[in-house]
Amino acid sequence: MSGTFYKKGDYNIICDQSGFKIKASDSRKQWDNLKVDKKFFEIRNPQDFVRTRPDRQAVPDPRTEGEDVFLSPGDVTPGDL
Repeated sequence: MSGTFYKKGDYNIICDQSGFKIKASDSRKQWDNLKVDKKFFEIRNPQDFVRTRPDRQAVPDPRTEGEDVFLSPGDVTPGDL
């Protein structure tokens, strides 16, 4: 029923979902602060409340990178002996 009739102590509002004029007593406030008709009311998705565990991405024993060693032609490394 539209909000064109008189109801003592009630007032008309515009439904944010449908754009129709409704009585305030026939509306509900959604989780996203929209005032909607009771037939358009949607509950919040439970996936919005999922919490994750922290993901530790740091290396447990970090070391600095060593200096680059450049070999000249003819140089032999200890592993080549």
